[in-house]
Amino acid sequence: MSQPPRDPSPSRKNATGTTVAISPDDGSIIDLRNRWLAAFLAWCVPGAGHFYQGRHHKGGLFMGVILGMFLAGMWLGAGRVVYAAWRPEPRWAYVCQAGAGLVAMPALVQSMRLAGAAKQPLLASPLMAPPLQPGQTVSRAYAERKVAGDADIDRDDFLDRPPYRLFRGDELSLWQRRLGRWFELGTLYTMLAGMLNVLAVYDAFAGPLGAGSTGATDPARKQR
Repeated sequence: MSQPPRDPSPSRKNATGTTVAISPDDGSIIDLRNRWLAAFLAWCVPGAGHFYQGRHHKGGLFMGVILGMFLAGMWLGAGRVVYAAWRPEPRWAYVCQAGAGLVAMPALVQSMRLAGAAKQPLLASPLMAPPLQPGQTVSRAYAERKVAGDADIDRDDFLDRPPYRLFRGDELSLWQRRLGRWFELGTLYTMLAGMLNVLAVYDAFAGPLGAGSTGATDPARKQR
C-alpha cells in the first residue's frame, strides 16, 4: 500500500493556530509563536528571537557567538572595519555586516550624516563613520576632530572651503597601511557574524534546518 507523500515543510500550525516545528534531534515540539516577530527580533539582536520563543539555550549561544565574533572583528580592525559607503565604489562588505542587526546600524546613520547637509557624523564621532575620500568636504568641527584624534592626519590635509574643509588625502589607504592584514581580518569576522545571524533569523522564523512536521499537533510532546 502506497504511503502518502510526507510534508517537506519544516513547520506547520497546530490545532490552536500556533506555528510549531519538530526538533530533528529528539522530536520535541518547538513553538515558534509569532514567527515574523521572532525573525525581526532575531535580526535586531542575535538570539533575541529565540529568547522570545523560549529557546533560551540556543538564544544564548547565538547571542554569545555572533556578537562575540562581531565585536572581535571590530577590535581587530581598531573600530574601522564596519562602515557604509557607496562612493567611489560600494562597500559590499557592509551588506553582510548589516546582517548582525542593530549593532551595525550606526554605520548607516554616520554615512548619511557625513554625506548630507551636516557634513559630519553624529556628534562628530568617527565611530563607524566611512573613511574620508580625496576631495570630500566636511564640517570644521569634524576636520578638527580628525586632526586631534588621528596621528596620520594633520591640518595641511585640509583646505579651507568656507564654511567647510576639503580633505586632500585618502583615509582608507591610511587605515589599510596602518592596520595591514588586521583590517581584512576584522572585516572578515564582522561579515561572518552578519551571515551567521541570517541563518539564526531563519531558524527563528522556520525552526531548525531539517525539522519535520510529523506529529506537530501532538500536545503530548514537550517543547524545546
